[in-house]
Amino acid sequence: MKIGYGLIGLGGIARTHLQGLKCLPILGTPVPALEYAALLTTDPGKEKLAKDLGFARVEQDLDEFLALDQVDVVDICTPNYLHRDQVLAAARRGKHVYFEKPLCLNGEEAGRLERELANSDRVFQGAYVLRFLPALARARALLAQGAIGPVHSFRFSLYHSSYLNPQRPGSWRLRHALSGGGALMDLGCHLLDSVRFLLGEAASVQAWTHTVVKKRPWPQGEAPVDVDDHALVVLELENGARGTVEVSRVAVGNEGTHLEVYGEKGALHLDPGLAFPRCFDALGREFFPEVTPDPFLTQLLAVFPPAKLSLGWMVDAHAASLACFLRGAAGEKIVPGTPTLHEGVKTQLLLEMAYKSAGEKIDIL
Repeated sequence: MKIGYGLIGLGGIARTHLQGLKCLPILGTPVPALEYAALLTTDPGKEKLAKDLGFARVEQDLDEFLALDQVDVVDICTPNYLHRDQVLAAARRGKHVYFEKPLCLNGEEAGRLERELANSDRVFQGAYVLRFLPALARARALLAQGAIGPVHSFRFSLYHSSYLNPQRPGSWRLRHALSGGGALMDLGCHLLDSVRFLLGEAASVQAWTHTVVKKRPWPQGEAPVDVDDHALVVLELENGARGTVEVSRVAVGNEGTHLEVYGEKGALHLDPGLAFPRCFDALGREFFPEVTPDPFLTQLLAVFPPAKLSLGWMVDAHAASLACFLRGAAGEKIVPGTPTLHEGVKTQLLLEMAYKSAGEKIDIL
């Protein structure tokens, strides 16, 4: 069986997807073979690159792209404001859909999209790729096994730095109307999704956002930025655990992703570059528990690139996520933990509540 792959967009994240997909045959990943059926791009200058990458066709019109019978699955790698309409259009043409995060610009759009696709039999999956890191999937299984007892607190952080440069030009990511938000939308969606994946649903949320660099150069001249550079979110979960999610695009000298989970019998510390979480008991001693794989972890380990052939944890996670999507599109059962359309909606609604909280600060003084 071969799957006809259609890609919308050829920016940075699309190339990350392609890095992962192109490696699947080399890795021997158990997925159906791909035919690179078509690319949709509004930039005619990318036609040669698309052909060099193996795409049989290059289209500039969405309807003509979706009308191609050769396209079985659509991978959406476009700015956030385009996601909803492209997901809906692809699904209505009978395509399976893989979408970059976030699902939509806001919770209202996401909820409406889910209602419109409630009767669809197509496979939908979001690129919430932290779920597809072995350390996170193993941590999820260990937490279910009670390895550190009931969780009482957690601290998740994701720091980038390049937006501190005030000369960095403006882009769609820095326009609220096109992105839906800043660091919290772009980076926070990964961490809030990871909280849900590992620990459960939120019962309450309080958040603060801040725009550090308030103006940037644009082609038309200097203009204000209307999205956040930094965000701090405090969550209380339905199970009573409390913790923080902090994201930044301006954390110079401290880039990285760090997840810490604290339980009544110990703690888990997760590094995306490591295959296993570090586990500590109640006396602070590191221990190495046996992990009983759940269905999600079992599927992930079947498709995650081996260490000797790694392209770095980010590409590896995208490759594994896309591999699971392709298996689902080929008819395999969608296992619990997969970031489906419904999961994307729930993460979007949590983002919405965080932004709503940030806009309703109560000043004591």
